[in-house]
Formats: sequence, C-alpha cells, structure tokens
Amino acid sequence: MFRRMLAVPAVLATLLATLLAPVLVTGLVSAPAAAAADRASQAAAADRRYQGVGDDVIRVRVTRKPGLIRFTHDGDSNFIVRTLDRRGKVSEYLVNEIGEYDGTVLYNGYGSREVAALSIRADGHWTATFMPVGKARCWCKGTIRGRGDQVLKLTPTRGLRTMRAVHTGGSNFIVHGHTRLGRFPELLVNEIGRYRGRVVLPTGTRLVTVKADGAWTLTRR
Repeated sequence: MFRRMLAVPAVLATLLATLLAPVLVTGLVSAPAAAAADRASQAAAADRRYQGVGDDVIRVRVTRKPGLIRFTHDGDSNFIVRTLDRRGKVSEYLVNEIGEYDGTVLYNGYGSREVAALSIRADGHWTATFMPVGKARCWCKGTIRGRGDQVLKLTPTRGLRTMRAVHTGGSNFIVHGHTRLGRFPELLVNEIGRYRGRVVLPTGTRLVTVKADGAWTLTRR
C-alpha cells in the first residue's frame, strides 16, 4: 500500500514533465529559429547576381516581395527584360532599351504580382543583380542627379512638397512616387525628350522611380 501511494505522484510527475517540456522548448527556440530562417530567406533573394550572353530565361525563387534589380548590357540591339509568374505569363516589363544599358529598376512594386523568372532578350553580355529595396540610392539632400533608370529612397514627405525635374535625354522620362509599396504609385512626370518642370510630391512619398535615357536632376522643396 505504501509503495502504491508513492508511485502515483511519480507517474503524474513524469506525465507533467512530458507534456510541459515540448511547450517550453518550442516557446524559447522556435521564434528565434523562425526569425533566422526568414532572414536567411531574404538574404538568399538579395544580392544574387546572374549573367549571360544573348537571350535567356532565368528561374528565381518565387516571390511577391518588392525588390530591386540592377541590369547592365553591352550589346548594340534590343535589351528587353520581363518578369514571369509561375504560369509563364508576363508580370512586368522592366527594361526595353536599345544598345548599352546600366540601370536599376523596381519589381513587385504594386498590385498582386509575383516573380518566378526573368525573360531576357539581348544581343550582348548582360548582368542582373537582385537587391533589397533598402539598397535604393538615398535622396538624402534637396537635389540629386543621375542618368538613366534609377530607384531613390527618401524620408517620407510631409505637408506640401514639390519636385522640380530636369531631363536632357531624347526618349521617355517617367517618374513615379510611391507612398507605400504594394499600392499603385503616383505618376509624377510622363514626357518624351527634354523636360523641365515642377510637380507636387505627394505626402508620404518614400520611394521614387526614374525611367530615363539621359541625365536628370531632381530637386525637392
């Protein structure tokens, strides 16, 4: 009888230890592990460089997250880049130029888009480097200058702000302002050739994309 009374608490202790131990371990270990896995996944998608010559289709890890790609091309003919979804359908047109090219573009910037592959049409050597949005060029001061396609980050604007733009190229000059990635951006400028003008910079603008073939200057006030 004495042995039975001692055995009952021992069994209960064993059961409690078995039930509680996984809960304690899961609560302490899984959250950091999940965070580490998420960081590793983001790192794997960022700063990944591809290169080739001529036409190609490059498969990448499927993602809906916005990001940047810097492209270079040293050919003389068409250089066209499109993103494809998992069904092979075109998601976005990123680049459509002739001849040499060196620029940075935004992908998955708005809408429910996804990237599963890049479709590249080229006649020369090309490179494609994936980067996180955080590596966009900083528009830190009032005036910034550049050439060709570019993505600029800035502290979200407040109140009434304007942007003065100058472009010296001969082709498209298109500027979009993003207040929040995932939403459709504000079209700020859409002209062909040389341009000089001032437009409103929407409140909350934190990312600006520039599509140009020549030198440009942007000044915000």
